[in-house]
Amino acid sequence: MKKYIVIHNLNSRGKNLSKDYIENLLNAENVDFEYFATKSIDELEIIIEKYSDSNVYQYCAIGGDGSLNSLVNALMINRVPHPQVACLPAGSGSDFIRTFALPQDIEKSVKHLNSESYYEVDVGRVETKTNKKYFINVLNIGFLASTVEISEQLPKLIRRFRYPISFWIKIIFAKANKMNIDLEKYKFNNKAFNICVCNAQYFGGGWNISPKSSLQDGKLNIQIFAVSKLKAMKIFFLAQKGLHLREPDVITKKSSKLIVNTSDPIEIDGDFFDNGPAEIFIENRTIQFKI
Repeated sequence: MKKYIVIHNLNSRGKNLSKDYIENLLNAENVDFEYFATKSIDELEIIIEKYSDSNVYQYCAIGGDGSLNSLVNALMINRVPHPQVACLPAGSGSDFIRTFALPQDIEKSVKHLNSESYYEVDVGRVETKTNKKYFINVLNIGFLASTVEISEQLPKLIRRFRYPISFWIKIIFAKANKMNIDLEKYKFNNKAFNICVCNAQYFGGGWNISPKSSLQDGKLNIQIFAVSKLKAMKIFFLAQKGLHLREPDVITKKSSKLIVNTSDPIEIDGDFFDNGPAEIFIENRTIQFKI
């Protein structure tokens, strides 16, 4: 089995795990690994550049969805071919692994690192006028992206509830904005509260936002929330179990690319990325995810 390059994100909003704890956990499962602790994207990219031979190494992020997304970005930027990637949950939210029903407890999830089972998954790519970033889980444009600034300021004590809390704080003064969206076979030009671009199924700490998402179909599941503020508040409760898709004002489409003409903010897995306009693409079966 290939050696793991284990990346521990020290800036993760989740559990404060020590190096000794992680090494003992991995050694107990006889995992062959090299451990790195990082505090910045630049540090991560330097490590991946050095250990970029995917014939020799596989890669594991320790943290939440943001930590996994940072690792995926470093692998894509360094053009690592078909990397094998795993994630041990230690962040405020580990939603991507929920799609595979992997344990949310690190001491249980570490056992799957010795598995030889992989699932080829698509990776999204978003480009604005000045920035480019890859994403493996979910991207939001509009209202939900605007709540990120508040959620990042909330104390770690309530990290599990930071998304719902920031939602209710921000919605007081929120309103739908005019958006122009161009998909492969559909155009939207009207007011929308939010656009959710889903590769996987879960976000926000367990919300089943996109239960019909496939990670292998070369398509993004796109949800356009052409709703009022009042309707958005109702959808908040429905979306936790994926029931919002029944609502007529939630427009659902699939596309391998979309162009969004708006100046609204964009977030990726709880982290602010940039403001629109933006172009979003899918790269088919790029990562081999350990399950």
